[in-house]
Amino acid sequence: MVRVVCFFIGLTIFNLQAEPECVNCHQSQVQDWQSSHHFHAMEKATAATVLGNFNDQTLEYEDQKARFYKQNQQPFISMPNLDGKLTDYPVLYTFGYKPLQQYMFDMGKGHIQLFPFAWDSRSKAEGGQRWFVLHPEQKKHDLFHWSQKGQNWNHMCADCHSTDFKKQFDLKTNSFDSTYSSINVSCKACHGDTQAHIKWADGDSSIADKGFTHNIKKQTPLFTQQADGSMKSVQPLVKSKQVQMCATCHARRSQLDDRKDPHSFLHTFQGSLLTPELYHVDGQVWDEDYVWGSFLQSKMFNAGVTCSNCHNPHSGKLKLPGNQTCTQCHSQEIFDTPKHHGHKVATSGSQCVDCHMPATTYMQVDDRRDHSFRVPRPDLTLKTNAPNACNSCHESKTPQWAVAKIKDWHPHPKHLGTAHFSEAFYAADNRLPNASTMLTKIVQNKDFPDIIRASALSRLATTPDNNAIVGIVRSVKDPEPLKRQAAIEAAMPFDINQRWKMLNPLLDDKHLPIRSEAARALAPMLMEPFPSSLNERDTKRLKSALEEYKKNQLYQSERGFSHTNLGNLALSLQQPEKAKAHYLKAIQIEPIFVPAYVNLADLYRNQQNELAAKEILNQGLAINNTSADLHYALAMSLVRSKEKRKALTHLQQATTLARDNANYHFTYALLLQDLGDMPQAIAALEQAFELTPNNPDISYSLAQWYTAQKNYAQALFYARNLARLVPNNQQIQQFVGQLEMMNSINK
Repeated sequence: MVRVVCFFIGLTIFNLQAEPECVNCHQSQVQDWQSSHHFHAMEKATAATVLGNFNDQTLEYEDQKARFYKQNQQPFISMPNLDGKLTDYPVLYTFGYKPLQQYMFDMGKGHIQLFPFAWDSRSKAEGGQRWFVLHPEQKKHDLFHWSQKGQNWNHMCADCHSTDFKKQFDLKTNSFDSTYSSINVSCKACHGDTQAHIKWADGDSSIADKGFTHNIKKQTPLFTQQADGSMKSVQPLVKSKQVQMCATCHARRSQLDDRKDPHSFLHTFQGSLLTPELYHVDGQVWDEDYVWGSFLQSKMFNAGVTCSNCHNPHSGKLKLPGNQTCTQCHSQEIFDTPKHHGHKVATSGSQCVDCHMPATTYMQVDDRRDHSFRVPRPDLTLKTNAPNACNSCHESKTPQWAVAKIKDWHPHPKHLGTAHFSEAFYAADNRLPNASTMLTKIVQNKDFPDIIRASALSRLATTPDNNAIVGIVRSVKDPEPLKRQAAIEAAMPFDINQRWKMLNPLLDDKHLPIRSEAARALAPMLMEPFPSSLNERDTKRLKSALEEYKKNQLYQSERGFSHTNLGNLALSLQQPEKAKAHYLKAIQIEPIFVPAYVNLADLYRNQQNELAAKEILNQGLAINNTSADLHYALAMSLVRSKEKRKALTHLQQATTLARDNANYHFTYALLLQDLGDMPQAIAALEQAFELTPNNPDISYSLAQWYTAQKNYAQALFYARNLARLVPNNQQIQQFVGQLEMMNSINK
């Protein structure tokens, strides 16, 4: 077997200890910190820090044996390189430590990558003390393959796992020169610059607030239960930036620049809303969303609870064990009893978190709890298919069973059957006729948390009507930045002049993510002819914010999406050659990024260069022939080139690779119909209907096709569904009436 040994020079090793000046006064806090995940966030790989077994262990990987061993006390991992040759890589850094530990190596040009393996650091009794492949399904063309950007420390991990991180990517050389002041999460990561605090500690009486610019303590030490069951703080709430500070890492967010301080969450970062790609329809975590988006939904956050009410801020551990964490505020006599939770004491289900903070497992072994502190709602599972804590444990039982059990314990349940925002989100996601009205009620209702109202507003993009306009205009003026952020998304379906009237105040927003995204949305105004064209002042405002948007994208220039976004912007500014250059750069810098191929092919289509469109799509398929989007785009190009039989093959591939994409099934059905294969066309269209029964186009087509086949019973079924989706339409009602008559005659 041919082996290649790779030696690269890693990052400069920086301070692993707390700042010495901190230790002198804060010994107990430093001691807590040294036992924390923050302390072990990243360390140089040494005998003291490596938890994995490197005593010549092996693991099956890509039909070969990966090997974990030591050479002169240096840990190595031998694994197949991109050409399939076993290659020995020195392990430079550890990453995390419980319940798993990952390891990193230098892939060259400063690209620090994570190995595809992790050490399960749990006990043997828990199934740990073993090597495992973290993402076994990932291939070379997948984002989380060890060679791709999804496993790149510089882009994905470093900002949160190290202190004062500076990414410093050079696009010309495709290299990183990343630095940090501390390899792990040190005191400065949360407290910021400590120089003024040290001067205060040395007796400088001119320094206020102990030398800190922001208060990151808890807002109140405790809440107590009132006679009516409500909770009240034992003292007036003190303003604190703690949640925003923690959110800079413990949130699903995008980053627009190197962080300047620990307190600039919605300035340097753009927090994610409760979108279908990230959260269940009721706001429960689905993807790897961390904590912030859940916590903002909770009654706890909105009452003034902060992270350190429950967690020791330096060790990260709970301050009290088990249910005592909750009963420091909530009555133990009322809530920590079988009468409330319905389970035997000290069994699964008797802990508050079992029902109110259900866990989702990530990275195969890492259980993380939902921090929205919700009441189990199996009744909502029946309406929206959202999961519930009861059936997550009792998997063999039905939601109806869970509803009945809750009613057994609580004959007059406070929450079951009550209205919930998930019903509006479900209506929007499934294109139900009343979605706009339902969403608008949430947007305007101040009883809902801001992140829920903002997420409802963003979903109004699916129903661009007068309700959406009212919601957008009001939210642009709202003091809550999440709602202003959502207004931009909601306004996108409107024409550019309407968009300008609604969104242009956001070009002066104090939050960078909002200013720059508003500029992206309004960029086409620069192309509007007189009399809609902008005056000199507004042109300057828009161009200034657009420059910020471009700068934000270039900060992420190691990623294909950055250049694709710039290409999209160039197209909106009627600069097709610039757009082409950006798309090609996206493909060069990240060849697996499919949208760059699709968008470039669409540009070629608009230039009536179908040959170039097909060439670039085939180039993408040569890298990833399992991309449904590429197969679909190529099929459309082939249809335009009158090569319908070839197109059919790629459309079929697209429906196979993306079985849940109703649009692909719909288009496949239309092409089958065009080619005269009606039985297969109807089968494909019924598959599309099964996926999206609330799409009126699909119901209309099925009604028409079955009518043509004189199958009036089936045609009537779909026509009635169409009438439900498009109420008060005279033509549809007439169509239903005709089918009812024909079906009656046919019987």
